[in-house]
Amino acid sequence: MDVDIETLTGPLSADAGTDWFIDPATGAATATAPLRLVAPDGDFQLKAHVRAQLSATFDAGALFVHGGPDTWAKLALERSPEGADTIVTVVTRGVSDDANGVAVPVPGETWLRVSRVGGVYAFHHSADGARWSLARLFTLGPVDGHRVGVSSQSPTGDGLTVSFTDVTLDPSTLADVRDSS
Repeated sequence: MDVDIETLTGPLSADAGTDWFIDPATGAATATAPLRLVAPDGDFQLKAHVRAQLSATFDAGALFVHGGPDTWAKLALERSPEGADTIVTVVTRGVSDDANGVAVPVPGETWLRVSRVGGVYAFHHSADGARWSLARLFTLGPVDGHRVGVSSQSPTGDGLTVSFTDVTLDPSTLADVRDSS
């Protein structure tokens, strides 16, 4: 796996009004949030510590899997409409779904991990980068051409800068997607 991990490390700023979402009710598509992507071969685990001052609803920093303009997924640390910083997943195959998860124990920061095992992706989150909780298990179809990386968004806010640190891309197969290790 010859991938420059520095591409994914550091701050990433999103302008106001940016997002990646295809509304399942209307079909309206938005694909304006910045992405930094790499194209790893085979199975892998991409892990990052994500930190941001989330203030507006749906402000988020995310790990992103991109398979095309209407085939992608994101695992996000996102500000909820209730004002909590939560784990959110979106899987898009033609239209997006939107699955809200748990609130993070430390507002504005968490660890995120995306793993590819064959043609399946697993999204995990962690408070400490050691013990992981499964957020989502899914497929986006054939993985040829899929890229993975980081994103930031501020669909209702004035913009957002997200810090991605301790980024690693491990070319190994996750042994058990439901194990917390």
